[in-house]
Amino acid sequence: MAGGVGERFWPQSRRRRPKQLLDLTGRGSMIRLTIERIGDLARPDEIYVLTNREQREAILAEVAGRVPEGNVIGEPEVRNTAPCIGLSAVVARAAHGDHAMLVLPADHLVDPAEAFRARVRAGAAYVEASGALLTFGVRPTRPETGYGYIRIAEAVGADPGIHRVAAFLEKPSAQAAQALVAEGCLWNSGMFLWRTDAILDGIARHLPELHTVLGRIGAALGTEPVDAVLKREYSAAPAISIDYGVMEKADNVVAMPVDFAWNDVGSWEFMRDAHPADERGNVVIGDHVLVDASNDTIVGGSRLVAVVGLDDVVVVETQDAVLVCRRDRVQDVKRVVEELKRRGRGDLT
Repeated sequence: MAGGVGERFWPQSRRRRPKQLLDLTGRGSMIRLTIERIGDLARPDEIYVLTNREQREAILAEVAGRVPEGNVIGEPEVRNTAPCIGLSAVVARAAHGDHAMLVLPADHLVDPAEAFRARVRAGAAYVEASGALLTFGVRPTRPETGYGYIRIAEAVGADPGIHRVAAFLEKPSAQAAQALVAEGCLWNSGMFLWRTDAILDGIARHLPELHTVLGRIGAALGTEPVDAVLKREYSAAPAISIDYGVMEKADNVVAMPVDFAWNDVGSWEFMRDAHPADERGNVVIGDHVLVDASNDTIVGGSRLVAVVGLDDVVVVETQDAVLVCRRDRVQDVKRVVEELKRRGRGDLT
């Protein structure tokens, strides 16, 4: 899933250069790292990238040689994750039949890749046999208010690492997050694994309006261009997340706790996870001069960035914009984008 913009990564992230195309780690773009992580789990023709039409050309250029052009599908409008995943299931089923389907956001960081693939293989064996809807739950390393949580119940199946899901929990307060971590709840990673027929059955049961739209799309596949089909049908799909629309309602949902390192790369604070800090706690990318500055995050571009006497700030410099923000306000960077849109500044969004 590669259709978002990542407004919290403004000013680097823009409509035509979304977060998944940024190299935030020094190892390549987020979408490239995601595709490389898949490794031998799937052939190139079994990998599909769902993005939006505005971003499709840039995504195509980034995944060239790794994903066939016809497997990069541009949604005509944003309809949230349930239509995106449903469309993926319909397209994959038409091409490959009913098999295990792995759903990955294009902008997450997971390490090591070998551990990730091992858990996917174990999960695929389980969902192929059971028809369950599996979500990967990350064992928390700290109380975190920015993530949703999963409360797990008894273990199921032959793999003791797969549990029935008792509840999905919304992003908590700081105090509630501490209690959830102590209880043994998991972070909701937003990565899923299921058979294509199982998720389409779940959509039919819990989102019948979406299932009807997907049925019309599926019937037209192969008879006319995908873009034409989506332009005609996709706007009728309800805009709803797969979590709220299906996962929180279905009775065959399981979770696999995983121990590999996972980060949803949600704000500029991520840079402190991806890069080492100096002796004063500063994480700096690019040409810089820091004077009496501590615990800052500096992401430079083409110009030198100088910071004097400021602690706990984020500075991001690009050719046409500069962001200066307190580190405890990085989640509010998206409000800058909202204000620029209100002012009609499409040149900066």
